[in-house]
Amino acid sequence: MLPSLVVEFLERAANEARATLPGREASLFNSGVLDSFTLVDFVSLLEIECGIKIDDADLRPENFDTIARVEAFVERAKAAA
Repeated sequence: MLPSLVVEFLERAANEARATLPGREASLFNSGVLDSFTLVDFVSLLEIECGIKIDDADLRPENFDTIARVEAFVERAKAAA
């Protein structure tokens, strides 16, 4: 489960995009919640709130496309630390 500040970020991003936050398995990019600009801020927030380091090589859509994928990525990053 993602920290509340991360979920709040996604909710604000959805609101700003005039979209609704999609379900866990729906695309954050296709829904308009994340784009290349908001992804940078989102990744920075994930690093701070989840206590992980995200390498440039990990900045791939398959890691951040859905809430479920973000949660799985965070868990993998924590386990590797």
